[in-house]
Amino acid sequence: MNFLPGMKGMLNPHPLFVHFPIAFWLAALLFEALAVWRSSEEHHRTAARLLYLGTLMALFAAGTGLLAEESVPEMGPARDVVELHMDLMLITTSAAVGLCMLAFFRRRNFTPGLHKLFLAGLIVLAILLTVGSDRGAQLVYQYATAVRLPPPPR
Repeated sequence: MNFLPGMKGMLNPHPLFVHFPIAFWLAALLFEALAVWRSSEEHHRTAARLLYLGTLMALFAAGTGLLAEESVPEMGPARDVVELHMDLMLITTSAAVGLCMLAFFRRRNFTPGLHKLFLAGLIVLAILLTVGSDRGAQLVYQYATAVRLPPPPR
C-alpha cells in the first residue's frame, strides 16, 4: 500500500506549493479589509503576517514552477499559456514583495491612508493572483501539462 500515491505520481513538486500563496494572500486581503473597517491594528498585523507567509511560499512556488516549465511542449498553445502564467505570477509575486516591504518598513507608523493603500494593493494582488492561477489551471485541465496520463486502452 502506497501511503501518498498522489505524490508518487507527481511529475514535479509545483502543485505542493501553489495553493499556499493563494490561501495566505486572500486571507491577508480579508484581514486587511477588517482592519480598515474596524480600525484594528491587530487585524492589520495579522494581514501583514499572512502576506509575508504567502510571499515566502510564492517564492517556492515560483522556483518549482520554473522547474515544471520543462514539462510544457516547446511549441503550441500550451507554451503561450505557460509564458502568460509565468509572467502574471512573477508580476504578482513582485507586487507581493513590494507590499511586504511597505508593511515591514512602515509597521510602526501605518497611517489610515496607508491602510487604504495597502488594502488597494491587496485587491490588485488578488486580481492578478486569480487571473494567473486561472492560466495555471488551464495548463493542467485543458492541456494536461505535468500530468501523467494512463496509457490508452488496448
